[in-house]
Amino acid sequence: MVTPGGTVEYGIQVIKAQQYTLEEIFEKNLLLLIPFYIFSHEARFEEYEADRTKLRSLQEEYERIKNKLEELLNQGLISEYTRCTIIDMSHKVLEHIAKKYHSVKEGVKAVMGGKVLEYEAKTIKKEGIKEGIEQGIAGTVSILKNLGIPPQTIQAKIQEQYHLSAEASQKYI
Repeated sequence: MVTPGGTVEYGIQVIKAQQYTLEEIFEKNLLLLIPFYIFSHEARFEEYEADRTKLRSLQEEYERIKNKLEELLNQGLISEYTRCTIIDMSHKVLEHIAKKYHSVKEGVKAVMGGKVLEYEAKTIKKEGIKEGIEQGIAGTVSILKNLGIPPQTIQAKIQEQYHLSAEASQKYI
């Protein structure tokens, strides 16, 4: 909507993660809310910290999250990259909101897979990209060979195109 003063205003729908149950998050495929699900427990952190039984119930809930993510991965509905990213982001949110609650923080992290290295998901993605590039180069070389292009020309072109050294480009020839 444009106001008389010449400014533009947009209505933005707000999603309140705390209004969704864990079941709804998975049913509606709102997986991006999982890292923020811990906020629904924030008011009870002191209880969890003081009572191991209550902490265990929180851990069991996060065990269900982990298992459901594994299930989605095994069904091919999410990628390993997505699973790792959700877990990594969950750890980051937990680190910030549970700073004062060591048992809560460590208890949930232990269930979700312990310490997830910050770059694990990024590494998986980079490896996939590298593999795709290598397959692309190999396919290009094969086509150029079939077209009768001399190997020296092919090597020079892939060196130039992919910024490879002579040694690295030689392995594709």
